Amino acid sequence: MDRPAAEEARKAKAAGKNPADTPDNDKVKDGLPWWKEGAQWLANATNIASIATGFGSAVFGLLGLGVGAFFPPAVPFVEAFAAGLGYASLAFTGLNVLFTGIGHGWTSGDFKSSLASAALSVITFGQSKWIGALGGSQIATKITQIGHDLVSPITGLLGSLGF
Repeated sequence: MDRPAAEEARKAKAAGKNPADTPDNDKVKDGLPWWKEGAQWLANATNIASIATGFGSAVFGLLGLGVGAFFPPAVPFVEAFAAGLGYASLAFTGLNVLFTGIGHGWTSGDFKSSLASAALSVITFGQSKWIGALGGSQIATKITQIGHDLVSPITGLLGSLGF
């Protein structure tokens, strides 16, 4: 350290002033690159889309059960729409993981959380995100997972039998 800088540092310390505390240091000059900001925005947008399509899938899945009591020929169409929304939810979940990795970093906590949520979404066929968005606990998510694991083989068997 040269003498003038050392003298200036001693004066600042004696005066109780932090030399870094200046108006120039009160704002972020460079911020995030535009592509990281865009990726973070897309991560949020795809998360919302995943939640909405997962919720829609659940609503139309339940609606298909109700429609079956009144107009059975419509059931395959309503259930197919519910399945399509479930696949869309899974696709948005995958995009969310990708954009979270790009926007927040591949080793960040946000990415790891997004990846874990995606794994749960795959297991529950897109239903876990909207349950979590409604404040569902880990128990509710686990129940959904178990329910899906129990129902999937039954619906697969019924579908193969032509029902």
